[in-house]
Order: sequence, then C-alpha cells, then structure tokens
Amino acid sequence: MELKGYFKIFRENIKLFSGVIIIIVLGSFVYFALRPVSYSASLALNITRGGIQQTGDYRYDDFYRLQADEKFAETVVEWLKNPRTVVDIYGKAGIGTDSFSMRQLTKSFTAEKLSAQIVAVSFSAKDGKSAEKISAAIPETITKNIRLLNKKQDDGTWFEIVTQDPVIIQDRIGALVILLASAALGIFVGFWAVMLKHYLE
Repeated sequence: MELKGYFKIFRENIKLFSGVIIIIVLGSFVYFALRPVSYSASLALNITRGGIQQTGDYRYDDFYRLQADEKFAETVVEWLKNPRTVVDIYGKAGIGTDSFSMRQLTKSFTAEKLSAQIVAVSFSAKDGKSAEKISAAIPETITKNIRLLNKKQDDGTWFEIVTQDPVIIQDRIGALVILLASAALGIFVGFWAVMLKHYLE
C-alpha cells in the first residue's frame, strides 16, 4: 500500500485515532492524580573510628585505617540488604513488616559505597514523617550491630557511624512529562487501533 492509502485510512478514522489519544492522555493524568503520594529519602553514613590505635614503634593503625574503613563500608552495605537488619530498622521506626515479602525486605533499601568512608542509603516511604523515622532508625540499628561485634573486644578504636540530616523529597512527575509520554503512547495505540479496524473491515 502506498503512503496515500495510509493517509486516506487515517482521514476516514480520525475520530477513532484522536479518541484513543485523548482517552490515554486523560487516563494517565487521572492515574497520576489519584495514585498514593510517596516520598524518596537519601541518607549518607560516614564511617569513622572511636579512637586511634596507640603503638610505640609503628603507626599500624594509620597505615591500614582507610583500607579497614573501606572493608567495613562493604559490611554496612551488606547489612542493609539483610532482611534481619531491615526488620530491625522498620521496627525501631514503628513500622510493621508483617505484610512484607522476603523480596520486599531485601529491596527496601538501596545502599551504595561512595568512597572508603561513605555509604549512601536511599529508600521510599509513604509520607515525610515515616521517612524521617526510618532515617533516624538506620544509623541507630547499624550502631547496635557494631556494638554487638565489638562486645567482647573492648576496643576503643572500633567503628562508629556519623550521619547528616537526610534529604527527603516528595515523588512527583511533571505534567509535561506525563503529557508527552501519554501522547506518544496514545499515538502508538491509536495507530494500531485504526489499522486493526481497517483490517477487520
């Protein structure tokens, strides 16, 4: 079929084509307007030490400190992927996890080692207050785990966690992005709707 033939088909079915686009665009705006509000939060965990190892002849602690911090940062990242740690964090924040699946628990937090001493943690929450509580519970839970590791060592140079105020932002998608994406989808669906109608006729 020549290009003129396609134009003729779309002229004859312009109401169907434009109607599909309008329905999808309006449906997209209604969906994003009615969906539950969620918040994204980001928190930086700074790994430090409670003291410096005292040695008379060789500054062993200074030489290996960054390397040890880097390895411990990897431990913190793995803790935040562990369901037991996640349950403890939510419990300390006063949030129940009975409805969570094991996959949801392991995917609740995204932890990434940015440097030898910094671990970035991001997560989602249903409201700003919950995000604040979870942000406060994360370092408290990690500190508790550290103390359990150090319980029998009595080592004053063990690791500590220092945090800054979290960044909490409401998740929003711009109206222009919704319009462009839904219009593109509408054109795609409308095209095939017209072609299907033409084929059936």
